[in-house]
Amino acid sequence: MHNKIDLFNQTINEIEKIWSINKKLSDFVNFPKKLVLKKKCNNKINVTNILLDWKLEDNHKFEKLHNLISNLSPFVSWDNGYNENEVGKEFLNKYGFFELIGPTGHFETTDMALYVNFLDMNSHYPWHNHEAEELYFIVSGEAKFEKGNEAPVILKPEDTCFHKSYQPHRITTTNKKILSFVIWKNKFENVSKIVDPKGL
Repeated sequence: MHNKIDLFNQTINEIEKIWSINKKLSDFVNFPKKLVLKKKCNNKINVTNILLDWKLEDNHKFEKLHNLISNLSPFVSWDNGYNENEVGKEFLNKYGFFELIGPTGHFETTDMALYVNFLDMNSHYPWHNHEAEELYFIVSGEAKFEKGNEAPVILKPEDTCFHKSYQPHRITTTNKKILSFVIWKNKFENVSKIVDPKGL
């Protein structure tokens, strides 16, 4: 049985440590100081237990961070972000995120938002966009990332992907799951929306 407050604080400390040595993260936005854990109800969805059961073996670059987040999975407020009419039931069963840091996060700040994002194997996150500038940072697993009319790229641990405000993008997994940070700065109010690929 894990002490959830310790888990939250260890996770934040580990993220801050990585932030301090990763220029792409620190150049995108400064890591907030003096974060305090606030009371927030947990909310479990289908991927909660999938992530809880996903532990990494020794020698993975972010083994400690991944396993902290995996252990934290039952204690956070998960969300799907979309409804079944928009993306289908299968996608909702394989996707989820929680706001660890941000205006409505477990650690409250208006300096940025950091969402922990999980996508199971053989999943397709459709074209979507949002007003906030966004940086993806891959913690574990891999997926194909596409944005606008640019060539697709396969992102793996420590890779990043930047999305401009309202730039359409989508993500596809095959035989691997993916755990990533989705970091937003500016314009947190407007959520992601599914967009029509014909308009790209």
